[in-house]
Amino acid sequence: MESGLTPGPLMPWATILPRSCPQLEDLEVAVADHIQKVMKLNFEAAWDEVGDEFEKEETFTLSTIKTLEEAVGNSVKFLGMHPCERSDKVLDNKNTHTLLLAGVFRGGHDILVRSRLLLLDTVTMQVTARSSEELPVDIILASVG
Repeated sequence: MESGLTPGPLMPWATILPRSCPQLEDLEVAVADHIQKVMKLNFEAAWDEVGDEFEKEETFTLSTIKTLEEAVGNSVKFLGMHPCERSDKVLDNKNTHTLLLAGVFRGGHDILVRSRLLLLDTVTMQVTARSSEELPVDIILASVG
């Protein structure tokens, strides 16, 4: 059987995939698929423990989001992280909120996120991420942006 692919350093397996293989369905992998939720009873202590060696911060405008509750819910679901210290609950009649998230990125790396949200006409979100490794931080910020 011929695969139609040329084996090389990036695809050494190319010759073992015959043309007669059924087509696979598209598979979407989200950030949440790489993170396991972890509860941190004391977020600030965990934040300090991870340290700031691999800390990065970016600010985003969420132009399609009109409420803090929606921004918080979407962030928790999209990132697949555990909201700490009941920070997933937004108080009534507030235009600012801080969301604290914790998880373990594949490979066993703690990842912590502090999102400061401001509601004016739309929601602005300042995301600060910390981990013991740089890759989880980069992936979180790239996925939000």
